[in-house]
Amino acid sequence: MADLEAAAQRLRQLHVIGRPLLLVNVWDAAGARAVVAAGSSAVATSSVAMAAVRGGTDTNRDRDAAFGQLQQIAAAVDVPVTADLEGGYDLAPGDLVDRLLDAGAVGCNIEDTDHTTGDALLDAADHAAYLAAIREAADRRGVGIVINARIDAIIRHPRRDVGAVMDEVLRRARLYFDGGADCVYPISLRDPALVAEVVKDLGRPINVNPSEPLAALAEAGAARISLGGAVHRWMTGELQRRATRVLGGDATAFA
Repeated sequence: MADLEAAAQRLRQLHVIGRPLLLVNVWDAAGARAVVAAGSSAVATSSVAMAAVRGGTDTNRDRDAAFGQLQQIAAAVDVPVTADLEGGYDLAPGDLVDRLLDAGAVGCNIEDTDHTTGDALLDAADHAAYLAAIREAADRRGVGIVINARIDAIIRHPRRDVGAVMDEVLRRARLYFDGGADCVYPISLRDPALVAEVVKDLGRPINVNPSEPLAALAEAGAARISLGGAVHRWMTGELQRRATRVLGGDATAFA
């Protein structure tokens, strides 16, 4: 979209507690056009999918290729685009905002995994300060980008007591909202009962992943539901299944 500030405002308005923005994450311009044609009000990318089509993995390193893909996606559609920027690609806040906006996107996911170790979480206060600096840099550009702060506590501590993990999710969420996040994304949060508790505690937009009927997550108060890398996994799995049929002599596999 040509008017980045208008696009950012529109994206923010789509985050409504109890009436979630549904995002079928894409990795290229063709996919972006497809989800918009299906009725999507915004386009979101998946870093793991974008890395996969390059033959790699999302390791917070290949930023030039990622921003190049993002520019192609944003140029293909007339709805707001939000980008999965992993951990920020080690970019200074101002550089990250410049590259995001120059690519034509107006929202971003920034995760709190420590990519120097790969399996630990960044210090929450330090990460909140990074988010605050991103917000300040965006303000200097005159565009109120939508920051979706991904919280990785659930996936980094899958065997810990649920209560302790959720306490950490809430602690980080409060810090990230204070740092300027518009929405928080406790990745792998799927249980409507837990979603409802988080929304009640924070009273702010929450991004979740689907596993229950979407209506149940909406009723729990989710403001954003994203499929992440699941779309690409399904696409490649389905391609393999149908290719297997063709190679086995079934000419109708793609009919």
